[in-house]
Amino acid sequence: MHKVMVTGCLGQIGSELVTQLRAQNGVDSVIATDIRRPDHNETVESGPFEVLDVTDYDRMLKIATDYQVDTLIHLAALLSAVAEERP
Repeated sequence: MHKVMVTGCLGQIGSELVTQLRAQNGVDSVIATDIRRPDHNETVESGPFEVLDVTDYDRMLKIATDYQVDTLIHLAALLSAVAEERP
């Protein structure tokens, strides 16, 4: 089975993408990751989810290996203080 890992799954694009990929390919085919686990979030609760800081290479590799991921969609980004002040 094809396995996709999406980093930054709690952002605007990531949450929409995970929902669509799970609908098209099956819930267990998409591993959603983000730097935190929020309370009561459909993206987190609707299928596999792992807390991941993408700067932690060993953790990323472990998740990819454990789930047998063959595709990575990287949407995680660092927040810019300037962008937050002046969107």
